[in-house]
Amino acid sequence: MRSRETLIGVRGRRELPLPHALHSPDATTVLTVYLFLLVAVPSDRSIGPLGGAGSLSTIFGLGMLLWWIWHQVRHQRPNEFRRVQPVRIAFVVFVLSLLASYTVASLSSLPFVDQNASNLVLLNAASYAGVVLLANDGITGRDRFLVLLRRISLAGGLYAALGLVQFFTGHNVVDSIQIPGLTSGGTGGVDTRGDFVRPESTARHALEYAAVLSMVLPVALTLAIRESHRTVFLRWFPVAAIFMAAFLSVTRSALLGIVAVLLVLIPTWEPAVKKMAVWAAIGGGVVMYALVPGLSGTIIGMFSGNDPSVDSRTDSFAVVGDYLRISPIFGRGLGTMGPQYRIFDNQYIGFIIEIGLIGAAAFILLVLTAMVTTFLRRRAPDQLVGSMGPALSAAVLAGALLSAFFDSFHFPQAVGMLFLMIGLCGAHWNIRQVNDAELLAPEMHGAGPQENTGVRRLGGSLLRRWYAGLAVLLLFVPLAMSARSATGVFYANFNIDLQAPPGATKGNALRTEASSIVNFAAVIQRLYEDDHHNSTVLPTTAPLYGTGLRDAVAVYLPSAGGQWQTNFNSPTIAVEIVGSSPEAVMEKAEQITGAVEKLVEDLQGEMGIWEKSRITSERQPAQVSVSYVPVRTKYALFSIGALAVAMAISSAIVLDRGIRQLHRVRAARAKEYSGH
Repeated sequence: MRSRETLIGVRGRRELPLPHALHSPDATTVLTVYLFLLVAVPSDRSIGPLGGAGSLSTIFGLGMLLWWIWHQVRHQRPNEFRRVQPVRIAFVVFVLSLLASYTVASLSSLPFVDQNASNLVLLNAASYAGVVLLANDGITGRDRFLVLLRRISLAGGLYAALGLVQFFTGHNVVDSIQIPGLTSGGTGGVDTRGDFVRPESTARHALEYAAVLSMVLPVALTLAIRESHRTVFLRWFPVAAIFMAAFLSVTRSALLGIVAVLLVLIPTWEPAVKKMAVWAAIGGGVVMYALVPGLSGTIIGMFSGNDPSVDSRTDSFAVVGDYLRISPIFGRGLGTMGPQYRIFDNQYIGFIIEIGLIGAAAFILLVLTAMVTTFLRRRAPDQLVGSMGPALSAAVLAGALLSAFFDSFHFPQAVGMLFLMIGLCGAHWNIRQVNDAELLAPEMHGAGPQENTGVRRLGGSLLRRWYAGLAVLLLFVPLAMSARSATGVFYANFNIDLQAPPGATKGNALRTEASSIVNFAAVIQRLYEDDHHNSTVLPTTAPLYGTGLRDAVAVYLPSAGGQWQTNFNSPTIAVEIVGSSPEAVMEKAEQITGAVEKLVEDLQGEMGIWEKSRITSERQPAQVSVSYVPVRTKYALFSIGALAVAMAISSAIVLDRGIRQLHRVRAARAKEYSGH
């Protein structure tokens, strides 16, 4: 029988090549697939039934999380232990704050659309966890780390180039792409500012496009400067495309992102690099001025004069405090502050309201941790790896900064790229960070000699510090009992319609035109509000109970114009009531109806209007219906249980590592004293 090494064909006596062994993909390969799904697939395309969690990148991120868990369970790394992981710890703290806010959302009486949104956000958070954890723990080698960064740079260049095509052609070529199984949630077409098209590439909006460009730019620019052995095209094409696309995007956010990136990078450059950057900036400015006449005036105009988009952001600040007072610590639940309440165009305001002061602080801590840890390694012996520290720090800064100008967590590409960069900051921290002392004596550094997998290390910590975990679990028992007894609210809404007098004459001061009746309705509403308590929190279209208020009344004129422009075109006074019992709600409904009807009659009587010429009021519907809006007790108990288990495990690990570290310090001191 012939051996495999001498396998020869019958004719021609040609030796057949041996098949190569199949290797499972590593973290760099998997994250490259994620990167492709993130920026190549249009941001508004998703699997319809899955809603906000239906994008391909989100689903793939969930798969990455499962792979990371399986790797922690099965993969053996004998005597290999890293030091403290700051990025991973900060991310876990952020996730725990999300679980706490989800508990609050489950114990609140929310509309179905908000309940569904809070559930989908948990899936999105799990997907982002897959990205961060896989990048943080999976990329340990220098070469594979740089390979992924080069791929991000090239992807950013192609992403920017597609936007340039849209700018110069005026056509959104992405609209013509149909992907089987995916539905489009966008409006299509192109947006404009001034006389210029605002390109979006595959993003959902120009602001999302600007955020992705700003985060990729520092990586591409640093690789172009430091990797002189690569071809000029591969080095500088992404940089040139991103710079040009950022300026032609006609967005303030893109320019602010570039400024933030350069403020971080320039101080770390050598004088020769700074000089080259100055000449490149002058040359690029001349080219842009000649290539796109009028662009400079449009850019200057964006930062001067009045802008409705800026006014809408600043006008929304007045209602932030009203929402925050309802649930200031853990918020109302991430994803529950949709446009039916208010559009803030500021993710940090959204965080303060949705996940509270604790959650917003946790996100800021995550951003600062990622930036500081990677920036501290800028003086690494390996110049290329060291220079990527400020680059990744600038990328995270750009993504976090631009989140203040739009609701970034509603845009998959922007938030996905931000968490990818945060994960890469953790990877940068971990490159060649194995502690030799831990390899020689793992039992002194938080693990026994046989704890060579993640599960075994976790189990060892729990067995040694079981009392810490048990104490934390007991602390959550009263919270679970309180959740079981939580109740919903009762809600009623109705209108009081003002009707024109059938016997009105032309000379009557109260003419029968609808506009006159609307004005009269506005007067009645103001008079009522002057003498009665009225809710200061009023959603755009959502019901009043969706704000989280449990005992409130809102009497107002309904606006058909929404948040951006008021349009009071109906002579109607809308009434919404939230209470703890149906009897209390009905009592308030009768009181409000009687008070409004009395104001209508008394005001016209004081004006001397004939009875047959008076405007009348009628409640619609005549019989007020009171409904009960329950809370989601089972969901709350699930989140409380998950939070309790996570906190118990975390406390056991932290205590175990702390005690082991203390033993290590004492052992080192004892050895030092014995040497003397």
